[in-house]
Order: sequence, then C-alpha cells, then structure tokens
Amino acid sequence: PSQSPSDAPSLKPSLEPSHVLSLNPSQSPSDAPPSPSSVIKSCSINPDPHYVTWDNSYYDYQGGCDQIAIDNDLMQVQIRTRPRKLYSTITQVAVKIKAQQPWDLDEIFHIKLREGVGTNSIKGNGIAHYSDDLPPKLAKSKYAKSYAKWFKFHTIHLGSPPEGKNSYIRIVDSQQGISLQVNGRAEFFENSRGMCGSWSTGGVRFQN
Repeated sequence: PSQSPSDAPSLKPSLEPSHVLSLNPSQSPSDAPPSPSSVIKSCSINPDPHYVTWDNSYYDYQGGCDQIAIDNDLMQVQIRTRPRKLYSTITQVAVKIKAQQPWDLDEIFHIKLREGVGTNSIKGNGIAHYSDDLPPKLAKSKYAKSYAKWFKFHTIHLGSPPEGKNSYIRIVDSQQGISLQVNGRAEFFENSRGMCGSWSTGGVRFQN
C-alpha cells in the first residue's frame, strides 16, 4: 500500500455519490421507502476481512486500503485494512459523529490495532456515548476475565438508554485484528451507504 498504516484516516467529508460504494444500481437509497422505526439491522466486518451487510449479504475483500464502512447524514465510519501474511485485517477505525448544528463540532473516535485509542472527543452530551466495558452478555459469562484479557471492547452507544443498548457501534481490538460490529435502528442508520451496504435498498454494488 502506498500509505503507511501509521497515518490516521483522513476523516474528510465523504466522497461524491458517484464514487461512494453504494448499492443497487437501479435505485438510489433516497428513492427507497422509509424504514419502519422499529426495525433493527446489523452489519459486521471481521478479520480477513469478512463483510456482512445490513441485509445479511456476505462477501470477502482481502485488500489493503482505506474504506468507508458507513456514511449517512449523522455519521461516517472509516476503516483501514492492511495485509498480514496470509490474510488482511482492519488496522484502524475512525468514527465521526457529524455536527448537527452550526455551533457544534464533529465528535471523533479513532483507534489503531493494539495501540489503543488515539482520539476520543465523544463527550456523551449528544447522541453518542462511549464505553469501554465488556458487553453485558459477556460480562455475565464465566469467561468474562478471559474476554477482558484478550479483547478490548470500545462501544459508541447511540441515543439515550435504553435505546443505546440497541443502537451502537462496537469496535473490538484483538491480536487477530480489529472487528467492527454495528447494530441499530433507522433513526441512526437509514440511508447509510458504504462497505456495510445500503440500509435502504440492500445488496452490494462496487465502483465499477
């Protein structure tokens, strides 16, 4: 790759629509009917990397580049993948919670593989709240100490409790690489496009 992994993702505004990885050539996400507010969808990107989109489509992309995983009016999630011998993995994740008012500032979260959090300006006084606790189910497990030793969990909860339990961006740092797990409602993710697919139209469409 032409860019050193030590360089942080740019967190620049997203690419023009013609360049953004979006889905379903015949239909623009803006043309799709609104998703019911009660619908909860998830997407994930795990080491190798394996991608599971909002509509449960599955694909692999063993490349080394910077990618937009999720982009909508509320947030942008960027990932950086790099080769590691026989596979690729996520080496960095940057999350930008976009300012919704002229007087607000973007909130930024940035993490590097095995180096920990580099930037975290999520103050918790907006829609996003940060936590580095074990997920509740794992915390109750008899293996909780092992999980805490081998994995570092970073969760950005969206909305106010209990909504924050259902809508979140979870970043898991381990020796194998970083995993991205996203779960939530249309309130936060509707019209999202990127490597996680299109929330509104489903499927996967690449640049070409």
